[in-house]
Amino acid sequence: MPSDPVPTARELLEALGSNTWTDGRADRLIETLGQSMGRATPGESRETLATLAAGLNSLDPEPAGVASRIVGAMIEAGHDPQPARTAMLGALQTTLPLCASMVDEARAEVGDPDPALDLNDDAIDQWLADQHAHALNEVAGRRPSALEAWQRLHEIWPGAIALLSVDPAARAEAAELAPVAERIEEVHEAGGWLRAMLTVLDEEPYVAIEPATRTGIVGRMSGIVENFQLNTLLMDEFPRDEPRVSKEAVAVARGSGPQQIDETVTGVWNLYTYAALRPGGELPDASDRDYADTWIWNEGMPADVPVVDGHRVILLGPAEPTRSWPAQRMFLRLPARLTAELLDGSALDAWLAKIEAAAAAKTPR
Repeated sequence: MPSDPVPTARELLEALGSNTWTDGRADRLIETLGQSMGRATPGESRETLATLAAGLNSLDPEPAGVASRIVGAMIEAGHDPQPARTAMLGALQTTLPLCASMVDEARAEVGDPDPALDLNDDAIDQWLADQHAHALNEVAGRRPSALEAWQRLHEIWPGAIALLSVDPAARAEAAELAPVAERIEEVHEAGGWLRAMLTVLDEEPYVAIEPATRTGIVGRMSGIVENFQLNTLLMDEFPRDEPRVSKEAVAVARGSGPQQIDETVTGVWNLYTYAALRPGGELPDASDRDYADTWIWNEGMPADVPVVDGHRVILLGPAEPTRSWPAQRMFLRLPARLTAELLDGSALDAWLAKIEAAAAAKTPR
């Protein structure tokens, strides 16, 4: 009969904290814990998660990574993430700023390349990468606490992604760390993944209008990581005579299907910010590069889309050239949602007037 999970979790935490945690004892306890979790009560589940999550900050980095992976696996199996939230966010709030300060110090020491080097752009990028790596090692040698934070973040970030994927409250609480993660994304594998996750919008109002057909929708978006994903969901939700994208690709984008399928999505629009709208409610020609700064790039994120009257504004113009992308989403467990309500004629006119006024208020071209 499987053991009770809470005592097993406590024993596992003690084993991970010992000098002999790699002698096989921890592995045996992990197996025992896995067998017992299938019959755990909600109370046992919560206490087990809280117990293991405490190790994210108290254990050495490598065993903390073991605890983080178990916590992440439990959350992905459907256990309530809330008991792990405080410890997991505490680990991120401790490690990310120390990592970022170490990267900033290394970059400051390198500075700009000497023009006398006479390097082309690719060579400059490689020179900077080499110099930053060397400087980062030098800084790490002088700052053991920052180095320990670097190693801890390396170990715990996959568990953090598991928690943040299913816990919007945790994402909101940790959102202020997104720019900190961005400072390290070029040199630490956790940076880009955490920045993307912490930039995700939840229940964010948006409006999408196709001026050429005088059609628009308004609603809220949640859980959308990239504009590739946003574009796919817009093609599904926007009024249509026939499907623009397959049900299977939409399921991938929504998080109700597999993370990736062997299918390519072909866009039907260029997406623009509100600043592209010209007098008379028209969009520029897609080939007009003078308006390139108003494009909403598929590679970007919904949080990059500018706001008018509290809504992310997305203007839809003809696709030129046509763009395609794989049917996939970045995070396996993060569900996405795009609600949509059709704008009637008066509401559409009101929105176009607001958007045109906001566009006109920007610096004249």
